[in-house]
Amino acid sequence: MKLTNVFITGFLCLFLTVSAQKKSQCVHCNMFIKDTYHNAEATKNNNTVLQFDAIECLINYLKSTSESSLKTLKVSDYKTGKLIDAKTATFLKSKDIPSPMGANLSAFKSKVTANEIQKEKGGETYTWDGIKLKFQNSKFGAIDHNHHDHYRPDAHAPIGIMGDHLHEKGGLMVSFRYMNMVMEGNKSGTNTVSNDAIYNTYMVAPQNMTMDMYMLGVMYAPSNKLTLMLMQNYVKKNMDATAQMQMNGMTMLHNFMTSASGMGDLKLALLYGLFNNHKTSLHLNGKLNIPVGNIENQDNTPMMDNAKLPYTMQLGSGTFDISLGATYKQNYTNTSWGTQFLSTIRTGKNSEDYRLGHTYQLHIWGAYKLSTNFSVSGRLLGISEEDITGMDADLNSMMITTANTKNYGGEKIKTFLGLNISFPLTSNLKNFRLGIEAGAPIFEDYNGIQMNENLNINIGLKYNIL
Repeated sequence: MKLTNVFITGFLCLFLTVSAQKKSQCVHCNMFIKDTYHNAEATKNNNTVLQFDAIECLINYLKSTSESSLKTLKVSDYKTGKLIDAKTATFLKSKDIPSPMGANLSAFKSKVTANEIQKEKGGETYTWDGIKLKFQNSKFGAIDHNHHDHYRPDAHAPIGIMGDHLHEKGGLMVSFRYMNMVMEGNKSGTNTVSNDAIYNTYMVAPQNMTMDMYMLGVMYAPSNKLTLMLMQNYVKKNMDATAQMQMNGMTMLHNFMTSASGMGDLKLALLYGLFNNHKTSLHLNGKLNIPVGNIENQDNTPMMDNAKLPYTMQLGSGTFDISLGATYKQNYTNTSWGTQFLSTIRTGKNSEDYRLGHTYQLHIWGAYKLSTNFSVSGRLLGISEEDITGMDADLNSMMITTANTKNYGGEKIKTFLGLNISFPLTSNLKNFRLGIEAGAPIFEDYNGIQMNENLNINIGLKYNIL
């Protein structure tokens, strides 16, 4: 089975499994309700039932809602897990009994039981009116469940992944990324190809190639469920090649370099959240590629001045491309992991009468939090790319391997190691986040003859303005 089918089947299974686990959400914080010993419930006068994942969420909800609009108020008895009348319950706030939203608040039907637990666990007991007063007069229960996780060094995916997280309503973030890729030598399928073998068919053999990309990104959240992204990059490409030429009856080798640089394609994206709680999130990814990158770059070669550069040396796709997918993440006390699937569909043909191949990507990553401000990450990236459709009439497909459309597409698996840094909440750098990542392929299976990919480096800096 080709990697493409494996990617799609695997991600659909993951998506359906995660979706099947969906539970009731808290109407105050939108978290999913899993703890039946701390949850709460309220019934409105029109018989609408409101569910809360923690007692503190119910009390905080009442800060902006009149209690007279509610027919019943119920909280879970910590001893039995059954719902009881909140107005007659006894409440215990003890750090030894953590509750879902961090207020360490439990309820008991029996005051005697509450006092017994207090002697064992410590803390203070309150009546319904007393606990409400505490919440109203201080930040006693104003727990921001996203505050801690948002500043974790592993709260975001490794820097090489984009569109991995949403922002809260009004959130604004800018980012700058530098990406470097080095290619050296040639392969056909999974095997190395020598220059001599290339010269049997082509006049020129690529030797090595580097790509440097500088990307500016902006993210803005008009709502808690929707985050918008804009990304613009500047690209520099250099390729060293060797031409085999006949001069005065002798075979000569001539080394030369071609280069291209300029703005790449503009990308507009949206992320839409399906669910999010303090451990798990799932959102959809959608992206539109706007073809502003030049696909008519030229450079001098030994054979011709101002020669049209081959497909891989151009700066954009030349087509409006649509990317669709989803991102799933889960975090624990000191670890986190996630996966993202994206399919990029090319539309039509560009002005040079060709279209790059459709591409499918699957990222799987994990991270370990070394401290409050540092984490390390590992990532696997699987790529399946189809070959080019059509051809550029200005390119001679027998001149160099990169000018032949049959030498595009294939499958790769890459591995990456990364370091992620967030800064102390008390420092002036608390809104900055730095990521570094390096990787290389562990599997390559190319269509035709293509350059062998070696090292990838990703470095990025993010800044939360709002």
